[in-house]
Parts: sequence; structure tokens; C-alpha cells
Amino acid sequence: MATTTASQNNTQSAKTTATETVAGAVAGGVETITQTFDENLERAQDLGERFVEAAKLSGTATLDAYEKAVTSTLDFQKSIVGATRIDAFSALFEAQATLVRGVTAAATTAAREVLK
Repeated sequence: MATTTASQNNTQSAKTTATETVAGAVAGGVETITQTFDENLERAQDLGERFVEAAKLSGTATLDAYEKAVTSTLDFQKSIVGATRIDAFSALFEAQATLVRGVTAAATTAAREVLK
């Protein structure tokens, strides 16, 4: 009977040791997975922030180019109208140029606010 009790104690001890080993491995695995997830989440957030910053820079550069193109176009039109020396064309051009400058300024200002 002493042998049976010792055998049962050894079996119970082995089960407890196995359970503790498995529990430790699972806890270690969960900790590793959590750490890996956190690291990957941080990398993804960093990448997202860099992407947004690059998009803002690109948007700002695009707005700058657009403003320069509009200004160049209006300057070119003004030189053509000036060459005709017809007052009606000059008045019409000035009205159109004022409208285009106003719309361009409003649109680019609004777009720059969005990009901030």
C-alpha cells in the first residue's frame, strides 16, 4: 500500500510539474506575442505618421506649383492683351484676372489649412 501511495504521489507530482511547465510556456508565449504585437503596432503607427507627413509635403508642393502656374498664365495673358492695345480687352482681362486670383487664393488657402 505504501508503494501505491508513493506511486500516486509521484504521478500527481509529475502532473503538477507538467501543468506548471505548460502554464509557464503558455504565459511566456502570450507575453512574446503581446510584445511582438506592440512592436509591430508602433512600427505601423510610425509608418502612418511618416506617410501623412510626406502627403502634406507633397500637397504643399503641388499647391505652390499650382499658384505659380496660375500666376504665369495670367502674366502671359496680360502681355498678350497689352500687345493688342485695345482698352476693352484690357478691362476684360483685368476683370478675369481679378476673379481668377481671388478664386485661386481662396482655394489654395483652404487647401493649406487642410494640410496643416
